[in-house]
Amino acid sequence: MRQLTRASLAIVLLAGAAVGMAGFATRANAEDAENPEASSDETFTIGMKNLLPPELFDRNLVVTVGQPLDEAIEQPIAFPHGRHVKTLGMDCNYCHSNARKGVHGGVPATSLCMGCHALVDTTDRPELVKLKEYWDKGEVIPWKKVHDLPDYVYFSHKRHVVAGVDCQECHGEVQDMTVNERVAPLTMGWCLDCHAQHESITENYGTKAELRRAELKDCWTCHK
Repeated sequence: MRQLTRASLAIVLLAGAAVGMAGFATRANAEDAENPEASSDETFTIGMKNLLPPELFDRNLVVTVGQPLDEAIEQPIAFPHGRHVKTLGMDCNYCHSNARKGVHGGVPATSLCMGCHALVDTTDRPELVKLKEYWDKGEVIPWKKVHDLPDYVYFSHKRHVVAGVDCQECHGEVQDMTVNERVAPLTMGWCLDCHAQHESITENYGTKAELRRAELKDCWTCHK
């Protein structure tokens, strides 16, 4: 078998990449034509993104960027954040403890909920009845994800919580919600604007704040 020189190999790889990008652009344009509302000036439009080559194209295997703004997502249990946060004074991190310890914010285990609600009367409280039914059956509550980033985006909750970023800055005024909604666009531009302006960077880095802001513009920060 004839061996390719480095120059020849580079040409082959570049040609292959060009063909692949052309195919992706054709599919993207076709999808935009079928769904005009999906086209916008937004860097990452809300909708379906398929990065697979044509022969593997499968509409069930896609990357999404979450729900449209201001659209409530019906959950298996209508959880009253307001009652827990405003009436009982509970901190977000009590239930979402993973947010201050790792990458994902996560949802509380049913056992954590039952630690309190096992002692609460369910009379005239249909949502608590649902909670206890899931617990008695040993089933995980099928919560639906509201804030969803593409798989090619790395986001660490811990870095933001430790830095002093309030949950509401990304998740909205959750303490006033019963059915959670996505209020922030969560686009690349939105994140970059925050990195460029957020006061916590100045507070945490002092004289090196501008250097840190420059680092946060690096692609590797969010696309590892």
